[in-house]
Amino acid sequence: MARSASIGLAALGLALCCPAIAHAQTASDAAASDASNPIDPAAMQAMDKMSAALMTLNAFRIDADVTTEQVLMTGQKVQFGGTLQILARRPDAFRIVADSDLQRREMFYDGKTFTIFAPRLGYYASFPAPPSIGLTIDKARTDFGIELPLADLFTWGTDQTLRSRVQEAMIVRPETINGNKCTHYAFRQAKVDWQLWVADNGLPLPCKIVITSKEDPAMPQYAAVLRWDTQTPPSAADLAFTPPADAHRITMADLSAAKGKGDGQ
Repeated sequence: MARSASIGLAALGLALCCPAIAHAQTASDAAASDASNPIDPAAMQAMDKMSAALMTLNAFRIDADVTTEQVLMTGQKVQFGGTLQILARRPDAFRIVADSDLQRREMFYDGKTFTIFAPRLGYYASFPAPPSIGLTIDKARTDFGIELPLADLFTWGTDQTLRSRVQEAMIVRPETINGNKCTHYAFRQAKVDWQLWVADNGLPLPCKIVITSKEDPAMPQYAAVLRWDTQTPPSAADLAFTPPADAHRITMADLSAAKGKGDGQ
């Protein structure tokens, strides 16, 4: 049996691991740097430029290869691979498909309703959603315990608390991801470490993301290698959810309502 990973998405009774980031220097050089100045301003500036670039995208497509680690009761870590597809149109529509040998989940948002669908099980559930992607991501997390995979791609640049939580930041080195020249950065927060590889040419978009949970002593990781398409906007049909004839709608548990009742007892 596996211990529960701290980075993931829970819905329809099952867990879907995701989804909450000078001169170049090597990792060994960085480790030896002055501990009194753990935040490299150049690394933070690079993150700010990436955030600004993400905010300029009115529509985009992402295909990603993802790797999720789970921790067994013995402490051994095992890895599972999968794919992630994100189609988005700001400010009020997306489709996210997370697929692996273990399970498949499809998530839709159309400006009014958020829906999650488990096609292999034939069940789907929905809740009335706010009028923007950012607010819907927050509602899914706080009211229903759903963490959308790579949700930060939608909120970087708008969520200033992400930047304020960074405790350490450094430039690692230039590297090549999927044939693209990228610069590797590493950041630390209280509960997670995370790494970014940001494209050096064209828009400074993330080429790869690695998130390491520090809430579990085994420190399981989630990694995603991203391929961007900013030239082919998703159509309305790409983003729409039409339940199959044999699919069954179920009720999504509202955690905020349950908490409210508990607080009143």
